Amino acid sequence: MFNCYPSININITAVRDNYLAIKDYVSNNTVVSAVVKANAYGLNAKIISDSLYDAGCRDFWVAYLKEAIDIRTVLPNDANIYVLQGFDKDDIDLLKQYRLTQVINSIEEFNIAKGNGLDLVLFFDTGLSRLGIRPDDVDLLLPDLKDEKISYAMSHLACAEDIYSPYNLKQKQVFEEILSKIMDIKKVKASLSASGGTFLGPEYQYDMVRIGAFLYGIQPSPSVLQAKNVVSVKTQVLQRYSIQPGDGVGYGFTFKANRNTKVAIVSIGYSDGIHRKLSNIGKVLFYSNTGECYKSQILGNISMDLLACDVTTIPDECTCVGHEAVLLDDNYTINDMAAELGTVTCEVLTSLNYNSMRVHITYNT
Repeated sequence: MFNCYPSININITAVRDNYLAIKDYVSNNTVVSAVVKANAYGLNAKIISDSLYDAGCRDFWVAYLKEAIDIRTVLPNDANIYVLQGFDKDDIDLLKQYRLTQVINSIEEFNIAKGNGLDLVLFFDTGLSRLGIRPDDVDLLLPDLKDEKISYAMSHLACAEDIYSPYNLKQKQVFEEILSKIMDIKKVKASLSASGGTFLGPEYQYDMVRIGAFLYGIQPSPSVLQAKNVVSVKTQVLQRYSIQPGDGVGYGFTFKANRNTKVAIVSIGYSDGIHRKLSNIGKVLFYSNTGECYKSQILGNISMDLLACDVTTIPDECTCVGHEAVLLDDNYTINDMAAELGTVTCEVLTSLNYNSMRVHITYNT
């Protein structure tokens, strides 16, 4: 009997290629750093950090201190690891022990950090209204900045993927005003843009860009570069049968056939991270022995670990029991799935359940 467990393939070479594409795109004076928080968007932060280090990357961003300590086990001390959120006095010794750089998001955090010899990044909220030191509080920092080790002043754009949004320029102007005040006290480097902002042009790239989404195959819009797909998800056909007009499929019969329909049942569902909102709209791909791709539509509500799809117009040899069924690959990417879900691609990627699937790491293009 065949093995029906779903599997996910992570192409590390594609991650490296996406990183190198950004390096070639930006100025030689702009550092390309890697965002590996959330376990590198679910794709294994240790393996990806190690591979990117070999490709020349020396700067890595995580959300939490624990993540930073985890990747320090594979990154030499000349790699800079930045902790984006959460800081109190109990973290000071660990930050020093593991040679980590703390991002400071408030005046309160700065007051705890100052005078302890820590490497710091100052994060300013220039309009996203999320974490960050408020512009009105900048003057409170200035008297104590001179003696602190400040690696970067940074912010984050709210509307970077809309090149026509006036908020991009507005945030940049606020950032410039903050930098001007800081530069009067001491010279620091600056970082404003993640993946989307990088493609707004050189004036948004400053001394460092922080690349997460693009590394993992998430395509910013607009973009002059095409991200290589990193993730493939595959499973197998468990059963195939035909239904008649009026027959329903799945819980609640949200699909009812209006013609004779061939149905394939495949071994994957929402417990594996295939969102239930893809019911009746998502795609499953089948391939012939010669590589021809056929797209089928998901039928009815997706179950916990099963879904049905319409294979009426697909050759039987491509959909027989045990045949491979593809949920994500180069022909139907995480970007395509996100568009059908009406959500951001990062949510699709981080929602995949890597614990329920066999994970394969490959180093091929």
